[in-house]
Amino acid sequence: MPRFGYNDMKEKYEKLFDYYKDASSELVKPFLFEQMKKELPDENDEVDVYLLCQLLEFFSKAVRLVSEDEYLESADYLYERVVHEAFDTTCGGYYERLKSEGSVLSDKKLLKTQYMAMVALGEYACAKKISKDEEYHYTAVLNRALAQYTMITHYAIIKGTTGLYPVMNKDWSASEADGTSSGLNPDDKECVAKAFRHLYADLAFIDPKATATLNLISETASKFE
Repeated sequence: MPRFGYNDMKEKYEKLFDYYKDASSELVKPFLFEQMKKELPDENDEVDVYLLCQLLEFFSKAVRLVSEDEYLESADYLYERVVHEAFDTTCGGYYERLKSEGSVLSDKKLLKTQYMAMVALGEYACAKKISKDEEYHYTAVLNRALAQYTMITHYAIIKGTTGLYPVMNKDWSASEADGTSSGLNPDDKECVAKAFRHLYADLAFIDPKATATLNLISETASKFE
């Protein structure tokens, strides 16, 4: 897979930051600067998949808000990395960390990575619909986001509760390293609820007639609010 490296992406990020810094936009996430510097390829041998998903969401949202092809190029690159390197083809879900060349460094399933992947894929699907770029059709990308929703709700929720496991093994079983059986704290649950609401908004944008699925996602989100 071609690598265009940290500097190219950083230049685009800085351009967007300057554009939105006075707008109080959710698009502006300055804390990503230092993370990018430390963890993107060409800067470090390890890549945090959660960060890749954050960046995929960021550049995909830029396509929707700014409508410039250069941001779609970055989003396409990040999508390639997320689905072809970080996705677990055996058990589903997304790994914790990669080596910069793409091999798996940690096959743990962090809940924050799972829901961030769901959000990023939904946002990327919207970007692809807007751009009318057929390289990765937006419905196929959206199906990946919905599949991720299914995995989270099936495996990450502690049975009989509204708690979720923060850390899981490759096979989605609860990780002993997690050190807890009670799941997330209220602030973390709020993040999960927001992720489900984000997916709801993306699905409503792409396919507003999918009422059954929309209602299911909304109902799930409400359980964690």
